[in-house]
Amino acid sequence: MLAVDKMMEYIAYFMLGLSLNLTPCVYPMLTITLSLFHGGRAESHGQSFLKALAYVSGITVMFTSVGLLAALTGEFFGGLLQNFWVLFLMGLFIIALSLSMFGLYTFQLPAWLMPQRRALREKTWFEFFLSGLLAGVVAAPCVGPVVLSLLTAVSQMGDAVYGAVCFLILSIGMGFPYLILGTFSGLIRRLPKSGAWLVWFERLLAVVLFSFGCFYILIAFRWPIIHWLIPATLLGGGIYLGWLERSNRESRKFEIFKRVAGTLIAGVGLWMIASWMWTYVDRGVVWEDYRQGVLDESREIGEPVVIDFYADWCIPCHDLHKSTFTNPGVIRALERFRKVRADATRLDNEDTKNLIRLFGVYGVPTVIFLDEAGREVEEMRVSGFVGPKEFLGMMRETGLLPSSDSEMLTNA
Repeated sequence: MLAVDKMMEYIAYFMLGLSLNLTPCVYPMLTITLSLFHGGRAESHGQSFLKALAYVSGITVMFTSVGLLAALTGEFFGGLLQNFWVLFLMGLFIIALSLSMFGLYTFQLPAWLMPQRRALREKTWFEFFLSGLLAGVVAAPCVGPVVLSLLTAVSQMGDAVYGAVCFLILSIGMGFPYLILGTFSGLIRRLPKSGAWLVWFERLLAVVLFSFGCFYILIAFRWPIIHWLIPATLLGGGIYLGWLERSNRESRKFEIFKRVAGTLIAGVGLWMIASWMWTYVDRGVVWEDYRQGVLDESREIGEPVVIDFYADWCIPCHDLHKSTFTNPGVIRALERFRKVRADATRLDNEDTKNLIRLFGVYGVPTVIFLDEAGREVEEMRVSGFVGPKEFLGMMRETGLLPSSDSEMLTNA
């Protein structure tokens, strides 16, 4: 089962890389880039394939190296998300990119970062390889947030092989169209022409980028409204994309598509807001902030402890608290535990840093359980988001939840 889950995860990375080619930062360059593989002279499919392969190899080497570096220096990348100025300036930069994609102004990279524009006669296979190395820079306005999210994820895992493989598969997905279209030049004429649909897709990505920028600014200032960002983005973005965005009002069919898509997106956001407001009437599990000596106190009186390692910038942390720790069965299951939260948003507290080192925590969210003697129940360590039913099932399997108490699982 674990192998199947891992395979599905890798397929998702491949599809994510493939979908990056549809972004307005990459798609308009597709024809220009592929023309380099053919130029004005006749070539065999084999020659064209080798040029495309050299280009894709550059993309693969760049992304894989970045993923490997992130995994090997996880503490450094995690530290970037604890610096106010890094977060704030990153948020402003991403918002600036999004405003460009909204059409307010034009953002263009310097010519020296556009290697695809060189003449074919000047290019060797090694130059195609170098062009691929810089492809990620060229695509940065649309690809950057995705790469940053993956960097954060693999740096928290601390697994060099996993980080390298994730970015390898992502880059293969991103370069796959170049291998196919670069080898069979006739296929490029079948690509859909740029038009209103591409403008609307650019506006869609602008909404996503704008929400990314807001996310970094919110966590920089540590404002407590960050968990409302996703539903607010869906609601506002759906209204804008469906009813306010004005690209191609001449096509009736496309206009209907925009109305339906925008309404559905806004509807999902409205549903999330309503359901979360209902959830927050009962705030679920009540946690106390970690302080030095709290574990010693519990060990002395024989009280089991559950510790939640949390960070404001961690979206799965918010999901865990909204979906799992508000579940009636989970609340009841944790009643006999002392519930402690260790805030890892900014590691400027030595006590929290020492606790992280003590239990070998590499990322958030992480939930650990200590028995009455203060020893960790290692089989019950939770890393990442798990739903309430899975959480209670893990507690029952490790003996922390009596198997006779099936009512909790029923309520999950």
